[in-house]
Amino acid sequence: MSSIFCIGKVIDFEEREEGSDSYSSEGKEKRPANAPLVMIDDASLQLSPEDSSRRCNRKEGRGSVYNSICGICCHFCRQKTLCAEKDCKRCGNLDVNQPCIGKTDCSVCHSSNGVLCRACLKIRYGEELEEVRENKEWMCPHCIEEKGINPYWICNSSLCLKNRKMTPTGIAIYRARELGYKSVAHLLMDELQRKNPSRLMICSK
Repeated sequence: MSSIFCIGKVIDFEEREEGSDSYSSEGKEKRPANAPLVMIDDASLQLSPEDSSRRCNRKEGRGSVYNSICGICCHFCRQKTLCAEKDCKRCGNLDVNQPCIGKTDCSVCHSSNGVLCRACLKIRYGEELEEVRENKEWMCPHCIEEKGINPYWICNSSLCLKNRKMTPTGIAIYRARELGYKSVAHLLMDELQRKNPSRLMICSK
């Protein structure tokens, strides 16, 4: 069981609706989705020795330590865990003023739609987290589609596929790789292009 030591109390923890924007306490400055606003009253957060030692253990990079305060939910796997990046100050030191470097942030929407962990980014979209970090103009699949950059490059999370009246893919990476595709998104993009050569209609949120 995950443990976290906290002296004091959390007075305001921002719980955002799916796809909503993230703002500062003044409601003006848009914050990165991988650094949501957390206000803590006279609190000192500290990981237990057990959680600290196993935070970076998972090979695929999803993180295995659940944390309701500092953890950030991946849009695809829906796990509110601390990331497995060794140099992440937010997840390693529980510094709520720092972004989680193990989760992505869309340069356009800065919403929870653009928050992906290392494993989901790689498996579902074929992208490397290091490259996304360096690319200050990186956009999530939702924004890529909405801007018309690639109407077939859609979000393939189960929630978003259901919103499109499409069947969730499940664990499709093995099939995708067997067929020679880089990721699930590349497989799905090819299937959509063959089924509908015209521009795919963007589903309303």
